[in-house]
Amino acid sequence: MSREGGTNVSVETIVLSNDLKELERLGAFLKGLSPAMGMDDQTLFQLNLVCDELITNVILYGHPPEERGMHTIRLDIGAAADGWELCLTDRGVPFNPLLKASPRVDLSMDERGIGGLGIHFVKQVMDDIRYERLNEENILMMTKRRIQKEGIS
Repeated sequence: MSREGGTNVSVETIVLSNDLKELERLGAFLKGLSPAMGMDDQTLFQLNLVCDELITNVILYGHPPEERGMHTIRLDIGAAADGWELCLTDRGVPFNPLLKASPRVDLSMDERGIGGLGIHFVKQVMDDIRYERLNEENILMMTKRRIQKEGIS
């Protein structure tokens, strides 16, 4: 995680196994750290959905089904003055979600087909997303800027 001049308020980490049961623990982790990281309810809701979507994809598609629960997924969240930085790391099959074409939301579900909406949502909610494959790991770095209140710059 980048440290803007060393000013990160805090960095918290959770390591999950690649099992859907872990999503409950993920939600509790995010809810528990939101007050200390200054997250409003809307940001907490959005980050929970983003993390839930991405981690579910890693669990379902990152490894063969018979290896469920045998691998780890790491999520680091850092609070900075202007928002939050998230870093999701896994050792699953190489997958850059940023290369996934955006779905045609103007089409009906039958015409559009299955898949792609979750990653589209992540791209819409997060302010910056970067992917790299390094040391046999998928690393997805994301930034969510703090919502500015009206009248405050």
